[in-house]
Amino acid sequence: MLNRSEFVKWVDASHDLFEIFEGRYDAYPLARKWIDEWFLKREFTVKDSEKQRIANLISNLNFDAFRVKDSLQEKMGAQLLLLLEKISERQSNVGFAVSFFFFTWNLQRFRHYFSRKTNFSLIDYFENVGNEFGRLKKQFEFFRSKNLLSDDIYEEKVIETYGKVNEILKATGIGNNEPIGTVKLLHVFSPSYFPLLDNPIAEQLGLKEKGVSVDAELYIRWMQRLKSWLGNYKDVIEELENKHESSILKLIDEALYIMCSVNLHIRVGKLGI
Repeated sequence: MLNRSEFVKWVDASHDLFEIFEGRYDAYPLARKWIDEWFLKREFTVKDSEKQRIANLISNLNFDAFRVKDSLQEKMGAQLLLLLEKISERQSNVGFAVSFFFFTWNLQRFRHYFSRKTNFSLIDYFENVGNEFGRLKKQFEFFRSKNLLSDDIYEEKVIETYGKVNEILKATGIGNNEPIGTVKLLHVFSPSYFPLLDNPIAEQLGLKEKGVSVDAELYIRWMQRLKSWLGNYKDVIEELENKHESSILKLIDEALYIMCSVNLHIRVGKLGI
């Protein structure tokens, strides 16, 4: 196991690498900001500079990495631009606050949506998601006040909320369970309580075999395991969170992503050697 000094170096170095290679695609900070505003005022404000940041994100998206080509790429790109135009008109709908974060980190799934449903609309999708999430506001507020390191793991509440979020994504998508999308949204709404997790990370950590879904019970095991492990580094976590202006759960996900999930061919290509 890493000692405290090694843990800090690992988190710092991984965050720097994540920012270099993924930062241009990452709408996570904006999603966090807009969600915070929505909880405070029931609406969020989209500044011109933030719209420009999203426009840059769209232009930098590497669709080829997700096997999105030709007419499908044109269709998805056009819908992203429409979504960008509409986002400031939907300031009370939290679905639009998470839209670009959720799309960019769930692009593989959206490729299936567009392929399976010829009339699929990003605007309709996020409007519907936001309407349903508005009804879960009190449940999210409960978890937003919690911290995984210092609070209990409320298993029944976690399973219930996980199930409701998954059902919303299932109904608005193509009728499939959406475990990874569910985890992403749980985290972005309660970033100090719900950890992120994707399939490659879960497999490398031995949480599951390839092809096994990240269901609510497996996710709780991940919460328990991560809580126990992070307890070894409690005295350095606050400093790391303040330094990087991010929850330790997000920083750990970045570090594990760099180790487990990245496509090395694509990253090496970005070096321009």
